[in-house]
Amino acid sequence: MHQRSKGRHSRWWQLIALLIGTVAVFGTGVLPASASVPGASVLSASTAALRNFDAVTTVNEGTVWKHMALIGSQYVIFNDKGIIEGPASIQAKWPFLPEQFTHDVDSAGIYISGSGYRWQHVWTKGNQAIVFEDGGVVSGPTTIPSPYDGISVYIDGSVTQMAVRGESYVIFRGGNYQIPTRPLADLWFLPERFKRDLDDVSLQAEGTVKWSFYKGNERIIFDQSGRVYELIGLDTKWWFLNNWRSTV
Repeated sequence: MHQRSKGRHSRWWQLIALLIGTVAVFGTGVLPASASVPGASVLSASTAALRNFDAVTTVNEGTVWKHMALIGSQYVIFNDKGIIEGPASIQAKWPFLPEQFTHDVDSAGIYISGSGYRWQHVWTKGNQAIVFEDGGVVSGPTTIPSPYDGISVYIDGSVTQMAVRGESYVIFRGGNYQIPTRPLADLWFLPERFKRDLDDVSLQAEGTVKWSFYKGNERIIFDQSGRVYELIGLDTKWWFLNNWRSTV
């Protein structure tokens, strides 16, 4: 056979092998798992197996950003690069907490109190809230007018809190807990899935006040002008938590 003919035959066989391999991997007419329609949330089998956080929040120690997440009876403290502390027992870390706050917390917020970057926590469960530092309880448990899906505490001139429940949110000062009544739908620029039944929220002042909403395996960061800074899967953003989330 002529050499050029042999070369053409070889290239055809390579193309056929490539097509067969593609069909074997992706199937006929099926998009790969990484493909998605804009605005859609596509979960792979491994992602779907990850536990959602019971509560998750962010705190700024000067210029150092840290996060804390709670699942079941455990907590973990981390930054975007890796784990700083935990996963470990909530009860062992804060043995003074009432039993109901040692597991399955509904929402959690943190802000810096006093000097030395002391964390002051505000946690809610059902119709109760508690405020504490690592050294002990500051106040509570206190009866609140509504359970919250999420809560955030931040400094905006004074201690400010935001809480969400169902399809509504509320912003209030100090510990004057209020029922969420303002529709999340007012934040018209958000994807529909972030307008109801959030897992938690976190607001932080960084030039402007940036809002973080958590839903399932996603986080969206935005400001009130409608600028979206980030929309990402947490299994990608905080991949180092995947083992904990899949086993806790």
